[in-house]
Amino acid sequence: MANDRKYFNASEKHEVEYLASKFNEPKELVIAKIKALAKSKVIHYSTHKEAEQALLDAGFTKK
Repeated sequence: MANDRKYFNASEKHEVEYLASKFNEPKELVIAKIKALAKSKVIHYSTHKEAEQALLDAGFTKK
């Protein structure tokens, strides 16, 4: 569905890796935080931009 594309899907490896690649910190560290945010539902049904903002709020820095 077209509307599904605007939402970040933490169960999709390529989406998680792409988001992690946008940050300066080690990829494994960012991926672990993404998974933790998804598990705690912080980024549940969030857009890609909201998922990115959640990482910024967690102290990560963008490239």
